[in-house]
Amino acid sequence: MHTLLALALGMALSAASLFAGDLTITSQVTGKGAMAKDGSQVQYLSATRMRVNHAGAKADSLVDYGHEVIYSIDHAKKVITRFTFKDMQETMQALEDQMAGMPEMVTKMMFGDVSEVKVEQLGPDTVLGRPCKKVRITLGKMVEELSIDPSLQFPIKDYARSMTMLNRAPGPMGTLFKRVYQETARLKGVPLRTHITGLMGMDVTTVATEVSTTAIPESAWALPAGYTMKDGGKEMKDAVKSKH
Repeated sequence: MHTLLALALGMALSAASLFAGDLTITSQVTGKGAMAKDGSQVQYLSATRMRVNHAGAKADSLVDYGHEVIYSIDHAKKVITRFTFKDMQETMQALEDQMAGMPEMVTKMMFGDVSEVKVEQLGPDTVLGRPCKKVRITLGKMVEELSIDPSLQFPIKDYARSMTMLNRAPGPMGTLFKRVYQETARLKGVPLRTHITGLMGMDVTTVATEVSTTAIPESAWALPAGYTMKDGGKEMKDAVKSKH
């Protein structure tokens, strides 16, 4: 689950255009917190698939929107964990049902008030010599600053909606992610620098070091050979049942 949440935050998602071509962004990630893994990161984005390779975490995440499947690839353990979108939705719903009785005071201490969002325009910025617009989004305890290149677009149709569903989390965290995706979707463009603070001790900066709009080779989507394949959906469901 941490891999999926890190992916969700690190992408700093915005809306996508159906007509955008392939996009590859190489970045450097630095920071601290439970989900921070310093190192280089490569994001591959096409109209039907997304992959994030993170050298610092020695882990990749591959999302196949056409087949509604997620693969979490652990290179250290040589294990691939497979989740279907349906598995994720069902498990998160079960967790939300379990968390329904959590006192509001506890959730506000952890996440702040996620019912209100504040969006501030911070003026122009430049990343890799590309003109960007800088924006700050504050939601609960989470503060996210993004330097967005409006000349770029994410390739996947309705990207924000897809990622809201894909990275669904139970309770206030799920509400927080949904609101962040909705707000970033309105900004239009691709973030080339993000800085996230305030959520669970996070202070993480992601800065693009290279941007490419050339076609992504099919080899970039290949799963590594010789790795053990695990059914992550079954494991999640079994873990939720054991808590009843």
